[in-house]
Amino acid sequence: MTSRVLPLLSVRGLVSEFAGEQSVVRAVDGVSFELQRGEVLGIVGESGSGKSVTALSILGLLPRPHGRVVSGSIRFDGQELLGLPEARLRQLRGARIAMIFQDPMSSLNPYLKVGDQLAEVCQLHLGFSRARAWERAVELLARVQIPDAASRARQYPHELSGGMRQRAMIAMGLCCQPDLLIADEPTTALDVTIQAQILELLLELRREQGLSILLITHDLGVVNGSCDRVLVMYAGRVVESAPAKALFTAPHHPYARALLDSVPRTSGAQRQKLAALPGLPPRLDLGPFTACSFAPRCPHVHDACHRGEPELRATAPERLARCVLEPGEWS
Repeated sequence: MTSRVLPLLSVRGLVSEFAGEQSVVRAVDGVSFELQRGEVLGIVGESGSGKSVTALSILGLLPRPHGRVVSGSIRFDGQELLGLPEARLRQLRGARIAMIFQDPMSSLNPYLKVGDQLAEVCQLHLGFSRARAWERAVELLARVQIPDAASRARQYPHELSGGMRQRAMIAMGLCCQPDLLIADEPTTALDVTIQAQILELLLELRREQGLSILLITHDLGVVNGSCDRVLVMYAGRVVESAPAKALFTAPHHPYARALLDSVPRTSGAQRQKLAALPGLPPRLDLGPFTACSFAPRCPHVHDACHRGEPELRATAPERLARCVLEPGEWS
């Protein structure tokens, strides 16, 4: 009997809420997934689907006092993170788990030179001297393909291009050679050419360092060719989980199909008119769902969709979908 390989990250039944003056918003509702070592997992969905809140919950970075994890389990390398002392969480966030954000201008300190910010991380988490930390900062900027790294290290964030700032954020995340990199919309603010370069850089780092990557995006086109597996989120819940190739070939949830239809295809036999998804996601402050949350927007809605919120169930080997219909009944 072979023992099961322990995942690097295991999330089970995660529920995260934000308390308002008159209501509570359940932004993440029962999310579960695993991330294996060296794997790239994409989390996709519209704005407000719960993608970023899931990431912030993992890192213990929900804004307080309004945001909190209500229940669930988050295990990193076998260690439960929920309830861990803040000092220990800070150690993990800097050394073994790193995060890069969509807008580096809001993450980098505008009053400090880029090299100083990287060096500070090296001093804090690695105990480097000031001189060695600066050397490491320049090495990291060169590693993420910033030209003339020594000169760029002496510049302020506003003096770098958008692509260079994002590379600097990746360099900061790699200071301590983490096991897990969470990339939250890392290419959204960049043009298409720079997007491709950033994604290729992340995959190169994955190949060289065995890095596990959690890639969060609203664009399925970004994860195509980049991810091993994909979670599709809608209204705070996972509605589909599948290997990336299988999802792109034949999605098992109508919402995943709608996201795929929104990806531009401009050449050859795949040229087609973009399909718009009508309506808006449901309001999360109106309490728990009593029917399928996607039913008001679904082109394949069925009577059974109104009889309760569907369970996330197996639809094929390694595939899950939250739909009462079988894939062949609507696709």
